[in-house]
Amino acid sequence: MVSGLFGWGVGATHLPWSIQLLALLSLVTLIAGWVLLRIDRDLLQPMRRLSEHARRLHEGDNTHLMMTTYLTERHDEIGELARQFQHLVEDLKTHNAQLLEQSLIDPLTKLGNRRMLENRLDAALPLTRRLDCTVSVLMMDVDHFKPYNDYYGHPAGDECLVQISGVLRDTFRRETDIVIRLGGEEFLVLLIDTPSQEAWRLADAMRGMIQAMRIPHEYSSAADVVTVSVGVVTSPPGISADIDDMIACADEVLYACKAQGRNITQARMLSSTTEVLEANA
Repeated sequence: MVSGLFGWGVGATHLPWSIQLLALLSLVTLIAGWVLLRIDRDLLQPMRRLSEHARRLHEGDNTHLMMTTYLTERHDEIGELARQFQHLVEDLKTHNAQLLEQSLIDPLTKLGNRRMLENRLDAALPLTRRLDCTVSVLMMDVDHFKPYNDYYGHPAGDECLVQISGVLRDTFRRETDIVIRLGGEEFLVLLIDTPSQEAWRLADAMRGMIQAMRIPHEYSSAADVVTVSVGVVTSPPGISADIDDMIACADEVLYACKAQGRNITQARMLSSTTEVLEANA
């Protein structure tokens, strides 16, 4: 006869019951330990890694945006959970990028807005100081835009602003050029490392191109078409440019253009109170 497990069987030599119990307990312990090791390896460790991944993402650690392949390549429920989690993270990242872009872009003209100006200045101004180069600010205003809106209607006014923004985009193409819509019919351009003569030339060329579009405006005293006025201020090399001061100064130059009949480009050095360049239609 074949002996039974631990001597339990016909014809087997009987072991003392205490030894049999000890052997049984040892077997149960081994099995339980093996089961716990498998649970820790196959379930608890992956869950801890998934939790650690989520914690680092929550703390803003973007170096852990991608889930480890140890989790995503598994062929069980843990792997499926990891893949779905990674898809969710990627969708949120894309959505957040879209929201950020929308917050920096003017919805009508697709130019930047004030927030984009602030963001770009954080990188641009230190560069101008390191390179000791000029900074120019252009403030532009559409002449008699309120009468245009009143008589031609707001849809026509919006289309006018879109066409003007297209000219701005075509004129200022460098990666360092910052072109934004401040609001309403006001636009701002910031140029880095552009000599004052060149800044004025570009601004006046833009003014001429807008007038050349021949958008009818019979309610303007400046011309029978849509025109703009542009104030340009340049901070020369060696002078630490304060953008708020430059914008305020460019705004003063712009109002001087309006006082002289509009459809004018005027330029001024930041250290001077005298206009150095001027162009009329």
